[in-house]
Amino acid sequence: MSLKVLIVEDNFIIQMFLESSVEDMGHSISGLAADSNAAMKCIGEEKPDIIFLDIGLAGALDGIETAKLIKSNYDIPIVFITGNSDEDTLHRAMETEPIYILYKPIDEYKLAAEFEVIANKVEILKSRSGLS
Repeated sequence: MSLKVLIVEDNFIIQMFLESSVEDMGHSISGLAADSNAAMKCIGEEKPDIIFLDIGLAGALDGIETAKLIKSNYDIPIVFITGNSDEDTLHRAMETEPIYILYKPIDEYKLAAEFEVIANKVEILKSRSGLS
């Protein structure tokens, strides 16, 4: 199953690494965003299957606040990306019910294995909701 992935990451190097890695695995990029406003616009236009979302997103809303906004308006699974794994941040993140958390630095080989788990979770969610 090929997924359409929206990448919401304000670090351009990580954004480009994820874009290349996701495409190399046979999936497509529905969009790239560096802040919550661009992410919400892209979601409305492109309808991604999954969103990779940086917890420490710069801008008016951080990644967790953006995830809450996405969850209240769309039924799209979220994978958080974080370099900050302190307990309070992770607790706030888990309240939004992400399907996975990727930890920085991201290794391309580990990402391939993790993405397989992520894709399986997305497929299960789609089959439960009758969207597959």
